[in-house]
Amino acid sequence: MKKRVEPETSLARYDWSRARRGHWAGRLRTARAVLVQPEIYEQFGSDAAVNAALAAVVRLREAIAPTKRRRRAA
Repeated sequence: MKKRVEPETSLARYDWSRARRGHWAGRLRTARAVLVQPEIYEQFGSDAAVNAALAAVVRLREAIAPTKRRRRAA
C-alpha cells in the first residue's frame, strides 16, 4: 500500500511533538508601529521613501551634533 501524502497546506504533515507555546511572543511584543499622517504620506508616496527620508534625517543629526561645551575652571 502507498503511504497517504498530506496536501501542502495541511498542518497534519508537521511534527508538533516539540512545539512550544508562545515561543516568539517576546519578540512580537517589542515590535513598534508608527502612524504617519495621510498628508505627509502623500508627499512621499511609499513606505520605503518615508524610511529613506527618516534615515537621512538621523544621519544629518549625527553629523551636525553639537559639540560638548567645556566648563571653565573656577
